[in-house]
Amino acid sequence: MALPGLGGRGSLLLALAGFAGLMDTAFLLGVVAAYAEHLGASKAEAGFIAGLYSMAAIPASIAAGIVVDKVGRKKALIAGLAWDTLAVTLYTTASTPGELALYRGLHAIGGSLVYPAFFSIVGDTSRRGGEGYAAGRYLAVIGAGVALGSAAGGRAVEMLGFQNALRLLSLILAIGTAAAVALPYRDSGIARRAGVARGLMASRLKVLGAAATMASLYLGFGILVGGLSTALTGEGVVEGEEEASALAGLSIGVASIASLPAFLLSGRLIDAGRGALALAAASASALAGAAALAQSPSHPGVLVFAALYGPLIGAGMTLSTYLAITVPPWSRGTSIAIQQVSNILGVAVGAPLGGVLSGAMGLEGIALGIAGSTLLLAALSILSLKMVGAGSPG
Repeated sequence: MALPGLGGRGSLLLALAGFAGLMDTAFLLGVVAAYAEHLGASKAEAGFIAGLYSMAAIPASIAAGIVVDKVGRKKALIAGLAWDTLAVTLYTTASTPGELALYRGLHAIGGSLVYPAFFSIVGDTSRRGGEGYAAGRYLAVIGAGVALGSAAGGRAVEMLGFQNALRLLSLILAIGTAAAVALPYRDSGIARRAGVARGLMASRLKVLGAAATMASLYLGFGILVGGLSTALTGEGVVEGEEEASALAGLSIGVASIASLPAFLLSGRLIDAGRGALALAAASASALAGAAALAQSPSHPGVLVFAALYGPLIGAGMTLSTYLAITVPPWSRGTSIAIQQVSNILGVAVGAPLGGVLSGAMGLEGIALGIAGSTLLLAALSILSLKMVGAGSPG
């Protein structure tokens, strides 16, 4: 796990900071809307409050990337984690839906700093020619955090109640903040001396490739989020909305677990100049999963699909992150922030599309949407690798 510029202890501290800082979003995914209802919000208001994080994160992410490049990676990481800790603590003090909405929006500002700061440090401290594997390893850490957060959020609320579950999450974030403070990393200051825009223009093919591949991957995520559960109820695979929600959540967990080895393998192949092979194999697996979903509308069919779709998550995210972190150092934070915005936009387009496909064609429509997003990702990935030079650093 050690990065050359950090050593073993520093790499573990960085992993802990990233794990905490990106787990919180997954932890809250299934909690915020229910908490808003608990405070008296209508279902429509609860949905709006849950989605407010993404709305605020789009402009906040661009500003965050510039902060990371101009102020410094470590300072931004500490600030983002500390802000997140405070925001989640404020959740526990909310007494009305309006207060919760305010804190949800504030949370997005801190959260937007964490991802670009974290991966800028990964890029800064990676061995030249080893950026793909470094990206894959730390994405695997984050993937584990997302899987754990998704599984633990609702369970923690069930066992502890909203207030104590949120206090537990605040504690985890505080530990992540302490890890960032102890991180043996010093900002070089190169970003403050050079022009961010100049670096982005010099590596525009990588920046565009990172954004396009991430957007196409998250287009597929959006289709699943917006249409899988309703397709399950529409075709009678489940007996009600609660069972549909549980099966959809389980499928995301299965896909997340299946993605973990793909992060590591894809990183190795990208560094070896064989990134196209990684994407082709993962795309073939996802297409087979989509076929299984269409042909077997059942609990096992959904889980087979999830297991076969997981490798595409690993390969697609690793390639996108590799492209984003191998731009000039003085523009790295902003490049990663653009990548972060692209995943939000991908879901924003994919979720309503998933609803349309679910209503029109059921699970076959979801499978068709996943197949289309997979082919789009494969084409953009191979094109990006060809244009920037497959696996070549810098």
